[in-house]
Amino acid sequence: MLKKILLVIALLYTITLAVLSLLSSDDLPTFEVVNADKIAHIIAYALLCFLWYLFMKSTKFSKGLLIAASAALIYGIILEVLQGTFTAERISEGYDILANCLGVVIISIIIIISNKTHVKKI
Repeated sequence: MLKKILLVIALLYTITLAVLSLLSSDDLPTFEVVNADKIAHIIAYALLCFLWYLFMKSTKFSKGLLIAASAALIYGIILEVLQGTFTAERISEGYDILANCLGVVIISIIIIISNKTHVKKI
């Protein structure tokens, strides 16, 4: 049951990310924070990687983190290319791809460290 719930959550998030990435930027909220766009990319792709990692872990996939991280990176690159190709208002930006990669790397490091850290019960 948990596997199905995690799969649905990961799929819905993946689809939502694609829709938000391909919408006109005029339809999206704006923030008065320096580099808010890049911060949003880092968080969005860290969460994408994390959700797929949780699903992979629940299904006992070996190398689940590697698969989740690779898929998130490829997905981010594909969406950036689609932004530049299929939308008039959005542009494909190398810095967005870099921010996507940074989000995936950060969450991957956190997952690796947390998997190696064992807390003793007192």
